[in-house]
Order: sequence, then C-alpha cells, then structure tokens
Amino acid sequence: MSIITDGTGSGYRAEVTAQNELAVSAVSQGIYESAAEAGRAFNLNTEAVAYSGTGPYTADALYVNNNETVDVEVVGWFIGELNNRTGGDTSTALLFEMYGNPTGTPTGTAAPIVNRRIGAPRQFLIQALSDVSGLSVTGSPLLYQYHYSGRGFGTVNFTIPAGQSIVLKCNIPCNTLTFYTGFTGYVRAE
Repeated sequence: MSIITDGTGSGYRAEVTAQNELAVSAVSQGIYESAAEAGRAFNLNTEAVAYSGTGPYTADALYVNNNETVDVEVVGWFIGELNNRTGGDTSTALLFEMYGNPTGTPTGTAAPIVNRRIGAPRQFLIQALSDVSGLSVTGSPLLYQYHYSGRGFGTVNFTIPAGQSIVLKCNIPCNTLTFYTGFTGYVRAE
C-alpha cells in the first residue's frame, strides 16, 4: 500500500492500492436530490382548474417563464383529473402538448411555486400561470402526453434556458372537466 499525502500541509492522506488505484469511499446522490438539499428544487402546480367549452377545444393550461440567470431543469410532470367530464366525448384521452417560446402577452392565474426544501427561504425567479390566454405558438410540439383519467406522474427531462418559456396546451374532447398539472424541477447552481 502506498500513501499520497496532501501537499497543503493539512495532513490528509489517500490510500493507493497495489493496482495503482486510489482507494475511495463515496456516496452517490442524484442532481435533483442535491438541488433539493440546497434549496434549489421546486414544484409548480396549476391547482384544480375547471374548463368548459364545446368539445373538442384547446386550452392553454400552464405557462412557465424562466426569469432566472441560469437554466431551469424539469425532471417530472404530473397531471390529475377529477373524473368529472361532462358533455361531448367523455372517453377520449386528453392530449397535452408542450411548445417552446410562445409569443404574445400571457394572462392567467399565478400558479404556486414551492421550494422542495421545507423552510428554505429561496424564492424562485420563475413565472408560472394557469388557465392562460394571450399566447400563440408555431411549429411542432416539443413534448406530448396522453392522459385518460385519475392522477399520473412521469419522468421528463428538458431544459428551460434563462429568459425562455414554455406553454402547455391541453386538447379537451369533452365539454367540461377539472384538472391540474405541473412540474418538478430545479434551478441549476450558479
């Protein structure tokens, strides 16, 4: 066994095996868990919103704008339906589509953004609105998700760069229903 001694004079030492490998003891932690521990992880949620129209129609369910100076990473997406569809086609799945950088001036209800570290004082520089109007999109969706009923959660991985935004549209086949949707994610370290 060989020993490497810290050259700063602190007395820290590292063991080198007979195969010239550094002997280490390590703990691995995912980046989301690390961000939550540091108070940089969030949950944003539209809460339950009642939609009505003549199905099929499209509603802009959630708008998210990254006003941070660093990227926002989204790692989870959840959808919950209160199973109260009425009128029109009540059996076809909802289709959610996510678009990047919609144009226009969004208006809607502020959606709560909660720090995943209990008691963490950090406020996020993210604008989140539910039941949004005033936006238009071009091009193809960046992400699709079908939802039939109840609650669903899935892993997603996408980045909202600083100064950019997304809108989540929902294609609704029935006349009325109530649902919520949202994301979990974290703000990259500066």
